[in-house]
Amino acid sequence: MTSLSHINEIRSHTSLRGVAALIVVLVHFRSFFHSSINPDEITFFLLKGYLWVDFFFILSGFILSYIYGIEHPARRSIPDITRYLIARFARIYPLHLISLLVVFLFFTMISLVSWNKTGAFCCLFDGSLRDVESLIANLFLVHAWGMFDWVTWNLPSWSLSTEFFCYLIFAALLAMEGPARKLALLGLSCIVLLYYGFSLATSIDVDDNFRLSIIRAASAFSIGILLFLGRHMISDLSGKWLTSLQISAIAALLLSLHFGVADVISIALMALIVLLTWEDRGWVCRWLANRYLHAIGIFSYSIYMWHYLLKFIAQEDWEAYTSLPVQSSVTGSIIFVMCLAAFVIPISIWSYRSLEMPARKWVILRLAFLLERKDVPVRMGNTPGGALATN
Repeated sequence: MTSLSHINEIRSHTSLRGVAALIVVLVHFRSFFHSSINPDEITFFLLKGYLWVDFFFILSGFILSYIYGIEHPARRSIPDITRYLIARFARIYPLHLISLLVVFLFFTMISLVSWNKTGAFCCLFDGSLRDVESLIANLFLVHAWGMFDWVTWNLPSWSLSTEFFCYLIFAALLAMEGPARKLALLGLSCIVLLYYGFSLATSIDVDDNFRLSIIRAASAFSIGILLFLGRHMISDLSGKWLTSLQISAIAALLLSLHFGVADVISIALMALIVLLTWEDRGWVCRWLANRYLHAIGIFSYSIYMWHYLLKFIAQEDWEAYTSLPVQSSVTGSIIFVMCLAAFVIPISIWSYRSLEMPARKWVILRLAFLLERKDVPVRMGNTPGGALATN
């Protein structure tokens, strides 16, 4: 398997992941705006914000193919595949487990307060999707594999569950010889065509049926793999042509999201942007490579995993102290959203440095003995290797 120490980071993709994470945050925080400034009345951009998770899946398929050299026909050995699985597990599970524990403790506290005031529990084990069954499913990262009708516990973690499913698909691809892998990729291509063809023909949004989440994720993830295999089609383009295509694709995507066109079209444009930026060439890529956007990309996994819990906590505290809904005034709602969004960043930086990376290293070191070696080839830097995860 390709040594990860020699893999160059695609900085544009890291930054794009950060931009997408910030949009997801805004999508979830928009419920705090006063009704008079409801953005959903003038644009579909935020209503279609769920599509940025599909963007993460596309990026994931592309980057994993890039890191692990999916185009090489040789079958990977069991130790190589084990290294890959250790790397993926260490990347997403520790922060998922930590955030799940914090969410559990938060809702336990809310339930105890409710019991003290009213004599009844709320929010926890009350017939909602925060029950024992969903908690166990979350612990095993299978909570979005079709067993529940909607998100549970730390709501954004559903995408980690489906991402983990995609990791297993990728491991199966690595275990195949060249001809078998080509046949499997052909099968995945058929799934992509059937899934998006059905969505387009029936005008059904990709998030309409939560029980199909693994199919949704696998389809976008497969697009990323196929894009990587065809990545050289843009290699002969000059910098000017590439910049023109990048700007055109971004403009077309923004317009498609604004007007709320079929999801398939927006996903296709997202895929095109991933392809056009993979070489880190062109003016758009130079702009994306600036250190601030790049830093947001590095912290994007923590941003994604903590923002929804912070939303819950902020709303509970605000309404407890003021006895007013967050949306009670125009100015207040704007200030509240801006302050909350700004607060997410330092929390995420702290999480990345104090929780995410140390926990990742700890898990890798503890699992390395499975291969009877200490140098599990998992790069600890900033090369993206998952939907919301760096490397």
